[in-house]
Amino acid sequence: MTDALGPGAVARLLGVAPTTLRSWDRRYGVGPRERSPGGHRRYSPTDVARLRTLCHLVGEGVPPAEAARRVLSSADRSVPGPRAPAASAAPRSSPALPVHGSGHTPTLRGVARAAMRMDSDLVERLLQTAVERHGTVAAWENLAKPLLYGMGRRWEDTRRHVEVEHLLSWSVSTVLRRVPAPLAAPGPRQRPVVLACLPHEMHSLPVEALAASLREAGLTHRVLGPCTPTEATVRAIARVGPRAVVLWCHASGDRDAETLRAVARTAASAPQRTAVYTAGPGWRGVGDTLRVADGHLDSLTEGVRVLGG
Repeated sequence: MTDALGPGAVARLLGVAPTTLRSWDRRYGVGPRERSPGGHRRYSPTDVARLRTLCHLVGEGVPPAEAARRVLSSADRSVPGPRAPAASAAPRSSPALPVHGSGHTPTLRGVARAAMRMDSDLVERLLQTAVERHGTVAAWENLAKPLLYGMGRRWEDTRRHVEVEHLLSWSVSTVLRRVPAPLAAPGPRQRPVVLACLPHEMHSLPVEALAASLREAGLTHRVLGPCTPTEATVRAIARVGPRAVVLWCHASGDRDAETLRAVARTAASAPQRTAVYTAGPGWRGVGDTLRVADGHLDSLTEGVRVLGG
């Protein structure tokens, strides 16, 4: 039993609620085969594998009772002795999870499985817990970003599961908007940071992540959002007088350099110094024009450090 897990750990690993595990155990008999000396449920690797198959079948639309019957029938066939009647359809192996990178944690796999099952409530609960325990930057870098990137790659490769990507994006955005500001009394009025996407840029989740991280750190900011016209960004600089502007670009466009130069000119003419930063992979193709910016923010961690300095 050294490798056995408790219900909470199994729930996070599979991306289901603990109450769901109890229900599957009571109703269908798909649960742990052993108990601890104190009578607590302990799941072996075999138990977890059976539950993973059950989750996959339910996610495909198989009714839970039928999915449980298939799982139990398959388990019975693996045990020497009389064979159980064949299931109407054998469970298929689970597809690779849409996660980018390596070193996947149980929480990361749990969120991915919940997203694949379109369980937005559970996705949000898991992400919310990660934000509360580890902070917005860590939750973004270690959970949201790998999942969103992985779903994007899956869509590019298979043209499938775009609905999962949209649900995941909405859930991530919902959690980011909930990140609170510190409860400490505010100090002297701080000039804000303006966060804007380029006019053609619709991918604004990284900007939302930066905004949530700045809010969490108690740093004032203004978010202009996706597809912000160049003229609007320039007017915002003139009206707000920010200490910095961040221009986000995920995919390069024809007029990115023009936007950057216009923003840099406006910032240079402001009564108080306004730094201009670029962010996002779309700036890689702009070349020497980046010299008019004060720097490029390569990650959320760097963005919070630089803007908070």
